[in-house]
Amino acid sequence: MIIILSSCSDVEDISDADFVSDVSVAISLINTQLTLDSVSERLNGLTSIVIAPNGQVTIKYRSEVIRQDADDIFPVFPVIIDVPIVGPNSIWSLESLASLTDAFADNEIRKAIFQDNNVFFKLQHASDDDVIFTITIPEFTLGGEPFTRTYTVPPRLDEADVYNTVSVSLDDYLFLPVDNALSFIYTAVDSEGNTIDMTATAMKLDFLNFEYVEGYFGERIFDIQGDIIEVGLFDKWISGGLEFEDPKVSVRVENSFGFPVKTEFQKLQFKTINGTIYDIESGLIEEGVAFDYPSLDEVGEVKETSFDFNKSNSNIQQIFIDKVASVNYDIDALANPDADPTISGFLNKESYFRIDVSVDLPLNGIVNELVISDTLDFDLNEVEDVNSAEFKFVVRNDFPSTVNVQAVILNAQNNPIDVIFEGDGIILDAAMLGADGRTVNGETTIEYVNLPKDRINTIKEGKRIVLVAYIDSKNVSDDYLWFYSDYEIDFKLGAILNLEN
Repeated sequence: MIIILSSCSDVEDISDADFVSDVSVAISLINTQLTLDSVSERLNGLTSIVIAPNGQVTIKYRSEVIRQDADDIFPVFPVIIDVPIVGPNSIWSLESLASLTDAFADNEIRKAIFQDNNVFFKLQHASDDDVIFTITIPEFTLGGEPFTRTYTVPPRLDEADVYNTVSVSLDDYLFLPVDNALSFIYTAVDSEGNTIDMTATAMKLDFLNFEYVEGYFGERIFDIQGDIIEVGLFDKWISGGLEFEDPKVSVRVENSFGFPVKTEFQKLQFKTINGTIYDIESGLIEEGVAFDYPSLDEVGEVKETSFDFNKSNSNIQQIFIDKVASVNYDIDALANPDADPTISGFLNKESYFRIDVSVDLPLNGIVNELVISDTLDFDLNEVEDVNSAEFKFVVRNDFPSTVNVQAVILNAQNNPIDVIFEGDGIILDAAMLGADGRTVNGETTIEYVNLPKDRINTIKEGKRIVLVAYIDSKNVSDDYLWFYSDYEIDFKLGAILNLEN
C-alpha cells in the first residue's frame, strides 16, 4: 500500500557478462529497496509505523498531545472584593465568589490547603483611643491551631481613614469550611477592656490559590482545544480504492483530577483528498466516554482511559474507503456529568488532563486498481557520444498484489518527454501466499528496453523519472490481506551505453 512513497538511489553495478561489450559503459541509475521499515525512517515526527511481534504493520498518525493543567482549569483568582465581617460572630458564604468567577460556580469546598496566599484586614472604629482587635477564623488552621491575630488599631483621623493591618501568609494553612462558608469571631476592646463597636471590618485575600482542594466542583465543561491530524498515506494516490479491514481513531486519556469526567465531542470530522467531509457516526459521540479518575485515597495517581472508534461502533470503515486526508476533532470534558453534589472530588497543583488522539491504520485490507506514483532524480547528461543504449530493469515484488510499473521521464520543466515501457509497463506477479497468510519471496522480473540514438538524445534531457505503480490485490484474493514489515519491492535500473567509435 505504500510501495513507492519515496526512494533512495545508490551506485551499484547490476550488469552481467551478456550485458556488457567492449565498446559499452555500464552505469547504475536507480537502486531502490523499499520496505515498510524504510518508509518509517522518512515519516514526520507525529507519524510512526508500529510493527507487531509477528511483523504485521500499523501506521499511526498522531496529533499534538493536548494537555490541560489545574491552573488552566481552575486559574489563580485575584480577590478584588473585600470580604465583609458584619459582626463579632458572623458568617460569609463562599458562594459569593461565584458572581466573580466561573471557577467557583456551583462549587462546595470541603477541604483545601492554601498556597501563595496572603491575608490582611481593613479595620475602623470611632473611639478616640487605641483599640485592641483580636480575630479568629476557625476554618483556617495550622498544626491544629486556628488562625488568630491581634492588632492595635489607632483612632481614625477622619471618616475615610481605614486601618490596614500587615499582610500575613496563609501558606500551608488547612481550610475546612463548614457548609461552604467562613466564620469570623472577633473582640474589640479599648485599653480599659471596654467593648468597642467597629464601624468597618473586612478581610482581604490577595488571591484564592490552593495547593489542594477537595469538594464538589459542579457540572462544568472544560474546553479542551482540538487539533487536525494529517493522514499522509493517500498523498500520492492517483486513483483506485482501498478498503481497510479495521481503521481506527484511538483516544488515550490520562487524568489525575479526582472527580468524574466524560467526553463531549464537539467535532470529529474526516476530510478526504477530494475535499469531501464526513462526520463520524457512533454511540460514543452521543453518549460520551467516562474517564477513569483517582479516588480520595489515590491522590497523586494518574488513571488512564483508552477507547477507539472502529468498524464495530462507528461508520469509520466506510469513510476510509474514500481516502481520508485529515481528521479534525474537538473534545470537551464534562466534569461531574451526573451533577451529584454528594460526590467529593479533588484537585491539586499537579492535576492534569492529557489527551492523545491518533489515526491507526492496520495494513490489512483490499487494494482495488490502486495507482500511486513517486518521482526520483534522473540524469544521463554526463555521458557523451552515446550511439544507443539498453536499459535493464530488475524488479522483485514481495507484496500480495499484482503490480504494473511504468516509468516516465520528465525534463527540467517537469514535462513528460518519454515513456519507457509499452502498454501497461512491467507486470509483476503477486508473491504467493503461504499457509500462514504471509507471502514467500516474490519472483524477480527482468526487462530490457533498447533505445536508439534519437531516443537517447531525448532522454538525456530528462532530470527526473516518475515511477507509477498500478496495484491490485483482488487478483490474488478477495479477502483482507496483511502487509508485513519485511515485504519489499526491489527496483533496480541500469544502462548499457554503446559509445560512438
